[in-house]
Formats: sequence, C-alpha cells, structure tokens
Amino acid sequence: MPRRFKIVLSAAFAVLAIVLCLAYGESVRAEEKSRRQETLARYGGEVVELVVATTELEEGQVVSAGDVARRDWVSDLVPEGAITNLDDAVGKKVMVAIASGSPLTQLNFRETGTAVDVPSGTIAVSLPMGEKLGVGEGVSAGSRLVAYRVADGVATVLAKAVTVLSIPEGAKALSSGSQAMTVALDPGDVSAVLAASTEGSLRFGLPADDVKGVDAGVPAAPTKVDQEGSE
Repeated sequence: MPRRFKIVLSAAFAVLAIVLCLAYGESVRAEEKSRRQETLARYGGEVVELVVATTELEEGQVVSAGDVARRDWVSDLVPEGAITNLDDAVGKKVMVAIASGSPLTQLNFRETGTAVDVPSGTIAVSLPMGEKLGVGEGVSAGSRLVAYRVADGVATVLAKAVTVLSIPEGAKALSSGSQAMTVALDPGDVSAVLAASTEGSLRFGLPADDVKGVDAGVPAAPTKVDQEGSE
C-alpha cells in the first residue's frame, strides 16, 4: 500500500472519528434538553442550578471540587437552604451525610449544638421539617418511625426502622423547612429517604409500642391511598 494512500486513509479515519464524537456530543445535549423539557412538563415551574453531590458524601468528609457539580433542578422542588454556589460547598466539612445525586443544603454543613449518639450500624441523616412530613407532638428523640414515599396516589415503604435522634421543640407547628430533625437509618435506606425528602413525597408513620414489625399494619408493597387525605 503506497505511503500517500496510508496517510490519506489515516486522515479520513481521523475526520470520521471527530465527526462521530461531535455527533455523540450533540446527541447527549439533545437528550438532556429533552429530559429537562419532560421534567418541566411534569412538574411545571422554572429550572434553576443547584450544587449536587456527584458521589455519596459521608459525615466528617471535606468536600472537594470533584465531589460536587452544578445541575438543573425544578424550582418548585428546590429544598430549603439549597446551595447554588460551588464555593459555598467546596472545602467544607460535611456534618450530615449526603446521598449521591442529592442537592446540598445548609443543613448538611450545620454545626449541631449538641452531639447525638448514632446507633451502631446506622447513618445519621438530617431532614427538613414540614407540616406534611407527618411528625407531630407525639414524636420525640428515641421514637421509632416508619418512612413512606407517597406519590401519584401510591404509598411505598422506604424504611421500616427510623429512629429519631433529635428533633426541634414544637415540631408540630413547624411548616417551613428552616429546621430539621436528625434520624438514624440503615445504610441501605439512606438514598431512598433523602430522595423522597428532596422531592417532597416523604411521610412518616408512628407505630404503636405493641407493633413489633412493619408487617403488622404497614404495607410492604405499594398501596393505593387517598393522597389528599394523607396530606
């Protein structure tokens, strides 16, 4: 094969590779645009940029630039105290664990006035308080709760054993997300509970003392509910 032909063939392959890369990049951008439009159509509202964890961040970890990124988020679903500037997160010490893909908030970096005793084998997570959370005056530190995701008229059990570690006084009167309660979760339940909290679908149930397991009165599979009544 003549050398000139080899050079021309190599150049052609290089151009083809560049074209394919550009086409792939355009395809990714088009897919992201389509996903954004679908989200807007589903939830309504505008899109804002928030700082989101790109990996799971553990308590005590110092956030690096590779741990976070700015991502689009529907404004109606933005959690209270959400961080929008990367400089407000990078270099800070995580006080409350953050699941991968979750927006960072001031709660994740708050200095707690009193330390909580985290049970062995669990992870402490801070959750914004709100009137729809289902947490009333009967809930206090040490209470055992059951976590649900309630969306589209369906209630799904997310965590069968949620232990309250700390909770603001007068929790029942709290209607904003300006205060938070800290709970202990099994590691496998953290991501689902944080995701439900972020989208506003998280609800808690308070079992009676004689209820030994979730199966006694708590559905183990998705169950249709009256969503308006539950809220």
